Amino acid sequence: MEHPRNPFILGRRIGRPYFCDREEEEKRLASAITNGRNVVLLSPRRMGKTSLINVTLHDSPIIREEYQIFFLDILQSNTLGEFVYLLGRTVFNTLAERSKKSLKGFLAVLKSLKGTFGFDPLSGSPTFSIQLGDIIHPEYTLKEIFTYLEQNERPVMLVIDEFQQITKYPEKNTEAILRSYIQRMSNATFIFAGSEFTILQEMFTNSKRPFYNSSELMHLGAINENVYVAFATGLFKQRGRQLEEEGVHRAYTLFDGNTFYLQRTMNGAFADTPEGKKCDTETVIRSVRSMLAANEVIYREMLSKISISQKSLLIAVAKEKRVTSPTGSAFVKRHSLTSASSVQSALRNLIRDGIVTKDADGYALTDPLLRIFVNSLYSYPEL
Repeated sequence: MEHPRNPFILGRRIGRPYFCDREEEEKRLASAITNGRNVVLLSPRRMGKTSLINVTLHDSPIIREEYQIFFLDILQSNTLGEFVYLLGRTVFNTLAERSKKSLKGFLAVLKSLKGTFGFDPLSGSPTFSIQLGDIIHPEYTLKEIFTYLEQNERPVMLVIDEFQQITKYPEKNTEAILRSYIQRMSNATFIFAGSEFTILQEMFTNSKRPFYNSSELMHLGAINENVYVAFATGLFKQRGRQLEEEGVHRAYTLFDGNTFYLQRTMNGAFADTPEGKKCDTETVIRSVRSMLAANEVIYREMLSKISISQKSLLIAVAKEKRVTSPTGSAFVKRHSLTSASSVQSALRNLIRDGIVTKDADGYALTDPLLRIFVNSLYSYPEL
């Protein structure tokens, strides 16, 4: 077992000793997978859904040994063709790590892309040299890929992260196309993960949509505050350091329990605390300020590119942290906004650009660090 210098791990898969809680969520997810139920995993961005999926898939002996796991992130895709390209590349790369036999079987099924693969000059193995433009008939290639997955010798576990992205493709029938193939699969279980609560919920609960009632919905919220405090102080203690609990509580409140920013804050605080010393609240806040400084140029550029009405609304939402009725007269008047109609237009654009998000509790800035930055600029400092 690897023991990293800093136990608050960022940017890579987190091993069991450095993974905080999620015991109930992990049991529920593992139960769904092993019993053949598809799952929709909803959570705000950077709340830890990818880490939860990885721990569940790789730490469960049954899943790890019995299933062939494919993990696909489609956040940056914009068309069905790109989706098919990313799926094909994911299957190819995963199989390439497993065996030449599996890879040859996959290539034999991809008749629509025959002749487009390159070969490694040393090993002679095919390389994924396909370009996006090579996928001329995405639906046909998609059918071939799913045909291979259905014939796979082991049950398939396919994770599609940021699944709501398919609703933004210009091909309006993408949902129906994917659903038509997925519902025929008898050898695969799916996890549809995503961060846009409203879109995903609509996709899977509206009786008029293709994916209606096809998967179990699972919402991933923030880790319990006291549980995270105990986790963070425990990791400090294991490494011969002390951590003031008040500092963790402060960070948790600032970021509304956002797992990524808590980990990033504690990572910086740990780095600034010598062995045998105590990390106080000011050290924790200094770590937050360091993140703000690192992102200042990006945030200022983003603010410079949005309209006055969008910026005014953004400032208002940041000040209140979460808003249930942004077009209501009380909110509009309280923040001297132009009108409910202008707010509605600005809100639509902010949501489209991923700056504001909507969930069951209302509207908030997608990035809590941006909220802290905006409030520091406009006389509502949180630090």
